[in-house]
Order: sequence, then structure tokens, then C-alpha cells
Amino acid sequence: MSNQNVKSVSKSRDAGLEQSKKRYFRDKSFGVYLFTSIVALLIITVVAIVGYVWYQDSKTLKEVSRYQMDQVTDMVKEKVTNYLMPAATMARLSSEIFRDGGFDPRNSRGLKEKISGGKSAVKIKKLVVVKESADIGAKTGDRTPEQPDKSAQKGILSIIDRDMLDAYGIHVLNSFPQVPMINIGDEQGNFMMPKKMPEGTINTKIIDRSKTPVSGYWKNRDKNGNITEIKPIEAGKDLEYDPRTRAWYIGAKGSGKSFWTDPYILFSDQAPGITTAYPIINSEGEVLGVLSLDIALNQLSTFLRQLKIGKTGIAYIIGSKKEIIAYPDPSRLVKPIVKENGEKGLGSVNIDEMGIAWVEESFRAYVKNKSDRFEFESGGKRYLGSFTNIGAALGKDWKIAVVVPENDFLERLIHMRRVVILISSVILLISVFIANLIARGISRPIAALTKEAKKIEKFELDEGSLPASTIKEIQQLNNSMFSMKLGLKTFEKYVPSELVRELIRTGQGAKLGGGSVELTIFFSDIQGFTNITETVDTEVLMNQLFEYNNELTNIIKAHKGTIDKYIGDSIMAFWGAPTPIADHAYLACSAALLCHRKLKELNEKWEREGKSILITRMGMNTGKTIVGNMGSNERMNYSVLGDSVNLASRVEGVNKNYGTHVIITHSTYRQVSDRFVCRLLDIVAVKGKTEGVRIYELIGRADEELPEETLKLCEIFKQGFDAYLKQKWDEALKIFSQIEKEFPEDKVAAKLYIERCTEYKKNPPGKDWDGVAHLKTK
Repeated sequence: MSNQNVKSVSKSRDAGLEQSKKRYFRDKSFGVYLFTSIVALLIITVVAIVGYVWYQDSKTLKEVSRYQMDQVTDMVKEKVTNYLMPAATMARLSSEIFRDGGFDPRNSRGLKEKISGGKSAVKIKKLVVVKESADIGAKTGDRTPEQPDKSAQKGILSIIDRDMLDAYGIHVLNSFPQVPMINIGDEQGNFMMPKKMPEGTINTKIIDRSKTPVSGYWKNRDKNGNITEIKPIEAGKDLEYDPRTRAWYIGAKGSGKSFWTDPYILFSDQAPGITTAYPIINSEGEVLGVLSLDIALNQLSTFLRQLKIGKTGIAYIIGSKKEIIAYPDPSRLVKPIVKENGEKGLGSVNIDEMGIAWVEESFRAYVKNKSDRFEFESGGKRYLGSFTNIGAALGKDWKIAVVVPENDFLERLIHMRRVVILISSVILLISVFIANLIARGISRPIAALTKEAKKIEKFELDEGSLPASTIKEIQQLNNSMFSMKLGLKTFEKYVPSELVRELIRTGQGAKLGGGSVELTIFFSDIQGFTNITETVDTEVLMNQLFEYNNELTNIIKAHKGTIDKYIGDSIMAFWGAPTPIADHAYLACSAALLCHRKLKELNEKWEREGKSILITRMGMNTGKTIVGNMGSNERMNYSVLGDSVNLASRVEGVNKNYGTHVIITHSTYRQVSDRFVCRLLDIVAVKGKTEGVRIYELIGRADEELPEETLKLCEIFKQGFDAYLKQKWDEALKIFSQIEKEFPEDKVAAKLYIERCTEYKKNPPGKDWDGVAHLKTK
């Protein structure tokens, strides 16, 4: 192809595009141009204002949410610090009292008075573990440096005033509600443990390894603190307890300073707890023992539960191993476990085991975003999350998590944002209305002139008045139009008007007609609706019928059905047109089942409200159907017609013969039999037809669990129908009588076949009988 030809083709294409653009703009009316221009300017203005407000609101929302979440974090951090650190301080101070000889019976008078409430100052000497003789030194206190160090071998708990230490421990337990027990152990394995009991008393456990064999006992007290019993500890696991093997003892001894254990489940409370320990060190820097305080963490959970974070927001504390340390619902903090020795017990719950999707997702979002503040989505809702380290003072990697649904924090501001959008929308609508009035005021005379031009195009030259206008250009156009009509009227005297109209006539309207397509047709009808209309108030019935039609229509449309028309209380619909659907029979059956089940709910509701129940029968048929525009040139309707439509209408009415609600024909059954449970009801020839067609009751979906009674009925009915077709009247009578007795809800169909079998038994139909029942009514 030559360059000249290529250029020619290119120019032709460009000219075509230009003409298309001109045609597009030429086809738009002046009123539309004017109106859309004004509206476009208004929309741009409103969008700019709303966008700016939206941006500012979003900025404010983030600042407000951050401030509120920071407040909650600070409160929790302060609570945790005030809850845990006093115990650590008390452990350190108590160890220092040991170190300074506070529980040495030689120095203990001042401390006793302080514990008992006396006014004497505490004046204590250093704890000196001296070398003494075996018996005499112990009684007299006369010690010499040359004697063997037997007391040191017995341990620090062997030389202190145990009663004093016990009283001191009880005083500490009463002063710190979060501390359920105090543990004191020494290097020889001696052990003392004042402990709060579930009944509200404080008992003390003592294990003495200074003598052989090891001995131990419990000091049991009443609620007033009086000793009620000294109960020896029998040989066994309790007596074998050695503090030196415990994590708190090993950790404090190894670090030489304040030590915190990992959270664990307290044996007594069966709830999360933690232990703070401090070593007892003599003046030479030797560790003589360790003192620790157990701290129950359940009060942290109680505190978190009392926090109000928005409406439904929560805060929780999580450890470095993803274990939940505190949570508003304490019952979620522990889980049953099996220990290494096979014993059953309780363990801490991991964040992934919470069973609350949005809480679990909050931690995953934190890990994924690698940021202390983030947003995430769970279950279709937006959430705000914040994680802050709080365990530095404890030497632990603990974090406070604050998680709040976005709407909880931002609901008021979001409401304000919606109000701004609503007001802007109202203003826009009012402005659009005003713009429309302005546009119409300008375009109406032009539209009237266009109408006159169309009439002239059709050679309708009547002397109608042209629109008045104050716009100069329109006045000039009016005058030109009048002159043109006058000239054409003159021309009409020379040329027959009919011939002119035929020559200048253009355009084409909508075409009547359609095509043949396979569709599934649906009809529904309310049983006894005429009687209902006679007894129910018209307005009440109309409202009820509106609700009825609305619910069924929504289901049909949701399953891609096309509503043809509403015929009084009936609905006519079809599947497969105007948009082709390969699975139209399946969708139609699904919709019919849902309609039937929805009507059960509606009837129950209406019955409670004292309204009439609307029992509905439905019928469906699949087949070739004419579909398209039908009617006249004046009015058309997109509808269907044909034998398949008539059959669908007939089988809907057949329901009353069998006491059923949803019947499908064999042509529909053939396409859905593997996906629905159906019961073969009969072979019928509807009124006006001689050829029989099998009809089925639509029971339910094959993939859903149906009642055993329903499946049993289908099976027995099939056996009865098979016997009926084989003219085994006695066998069929027996089966249908059984159905009538066992399934009273199916008595209509059973009774029908009992009557038929009885009649055929008396008057056999003959060998050429094909089982077809010829129906006399619609």
C-alpha cells in the first residue's frame, strides 16, 4: 500500500472519530449542558470542602485516639509498677534486715517492738555467725573465734529468732494484699514460708535441715492470728522440698541482686503469679540464703477489666514468650496441661490460644507491622492497636497491648463527619434543584422551539403559539421559525401533504417479537386468598401482601430470576432470560425452597401478630418458551408465552390435590435430580392436555440434612407408587394406609391414592393403562 493510501486511511479514521465526538455533543440538549455544567461546578466545590473536612477530621481522629490510648497505657504502666515494685523493694529491705542482724535473738528487741506496734527505735547489730561449742555456746551465747563453725553449717535459719521472722512475715503479708506468701531459704536447705490460706488465715510452713532426719511442721492459725495447731509434716514430697533447687533461689543467688521469675501458675490460687527474690548476703559478700515474695497477678486482670477504653476496647499484658500475663477475663489466662511427670495441672495461655479472633489478630498485626502503633482488620471491623514495653524495671520483656474497635474511639467524630457529609449533600441537592430551575428556565423555550421543528419535520403546520422569551437570540429564532412555517404552509398548497410526510419521515421505534429459549417458569398462588380478602381489613391486607411480595421478590431476584408480573396474589417469574443462564432450573428450585421456608417464618410472625397466614403453592416447569417484547405499538411488555408457561401455571394449582406446596415437572426434575431431594407424586395430564407428565414434590437440597421422617416418607411413597403403577392394588393400599397412619401431614396424597386404588380394584383400568391421571380442573 502506498504512503498516499496510508495517509488517506488515517485521515478518514480521524475524520470518523471527529464526527463521532461532534455527534455526541450534538445529541446533548442545551438544558442538559447547562444543568450538568452547573452541577459539575457544585460537585467540585462540595467535594473540595468535604475532602478538606475529611482530611482534618482524620488528622484529629488519629490525634484523639493516640492521646486516649497513651492515657490507658500510662495508667496500666503505673498500676503494674505500683503493684509489683513494692514487693521487690520489700524483698530487698527484708534481706537487708537479715544482713544487719534484725532477726538475731541477740539483737531483736527493737524489731519485735516495731512489729508489735511499740514505739522503741529499731536498733540492731550486724548478723554475726560466730564459731561456738556444740551445746554450751548455743545456750549461753559465749562464742570464741577458735571454735568450729557449726552454726554456719546449720544455716542462717537455725540461729535466727523464728518467731520474730514469722511475725515479720505475717506483718508483710497483711500489708501487701497482692503477696500470698513469703519464702525464706538458706544455703543448708532450711525453709520458712508464711502463707495466706484460702479461708483467710495465715499459716507458716517450716522445714528444718539442721538436724538429721529432716523435720518440718505447719503452724496453723485462726483468723485472729492465734496458733491453733502445730502439725508435723509427714515424710514425703512436702518434706523433700528444697528451696535451693527453686528458680527464685537460683536466680537471686546467681545475680546477687533483685531477681524476677517468669510468670507461672500459683499452686494455691491456680492463677498466674510471679516471684521477686533477693539474696541474703553477709558482710564478706557470701550468700547465706534468699528471701522471695510471691505476687498474684489476678488483681492486674481485675484492674484491666475495670478500665473503660471506648465501648468495647481492652488492654492486656503479654510476655516475651507470647504468654498472656493479665487479661480482663481471668478465666482465659490458664489452660489444663499434662506435666512432664504425667501429672495434670494448669499452664499459662498463649496469645494464639485465646479463642478471640480480634485479640489474636492484634498481636499478629503488631509483629507484622513492626510498629508500636498500627491499624488492622478482623471480622470485617477496623481496630486500633498499641503495644508498649513495661517490663524494663523487672528485667522482663513485657508489653501492654491496647486494642480498640475504631468506632469506639472515633464514633462521635465519625458522626460529625457524617453530619458534614449529610449537610453538604443536602446543600448540593438544593443547589442542584436550583440549577435545574435555572437550566429549565433557559432551556424550556429552546425545547419548545425544538418541538416545533419536529412538528414541521412531520409536516404538521398548525398555528400553535411559539414560546415567549426575554433572551434576544431566542426571540430571533422564534421569528425565523414563524417565517419558515408560513413559507411551508404556502408550499403545502402546491404539494400534497401526505406525500411530503412520507418523504421526510425518519426514525424507527421498538420492535415487537422475540425468540424461543429454554427457560424455567415459576408460578405462585396464595391458598384461599379470596376468602381472606372478605374477612381482613383492606389496608392491613395490602400491607401484609406488600411484605409477602417483597420477601419473595428479593429471594427470586437474588437467584437471578426475572419477575414477569404480579397477578393479584400470584407471582409469575422465569429464569434464563433476558440474560442466558445455564443453570436456570437449579436456581429456580433453590429460590422456591427458600421462598417456602421464608413463608414459614412469616406465617409464624403473622400468627403471633394476629394476622391471617398466607399458605402459598408454587409450580415450576422447564421447556422451550417464547420470550420477547409483546403488546402493541402503544405499549409493550417483556414477557413469555407458550405451552411450557401454561404447564407451569397448571402444576402450581395441582398442589391442592396432594396437599403439597412446591411441585416441579419432570423436565425440571431431570436437570436438578442430583442436587435436590424430590418425591415422585404422580403422572398427570393437566386440563386441556392428553399427554401425561410426571410431577414431583420439591423436598430439599441433597447436600443438607433432612429429617429422617421426611426421607422415610419419600422411600415408602415411592414403593407405594411403584405398586400403584404395576396395578398391585392391595400392596399399594397397604402402603398408602401406612403412610396415612404414620405421616398424618401427608394424608391428602395418601388418601387420594387410597381412593384411586380402591376404585381401580373394583374397576380395573386395563392392561394398557399408563398410570396417567387426567385432571378435570385447573
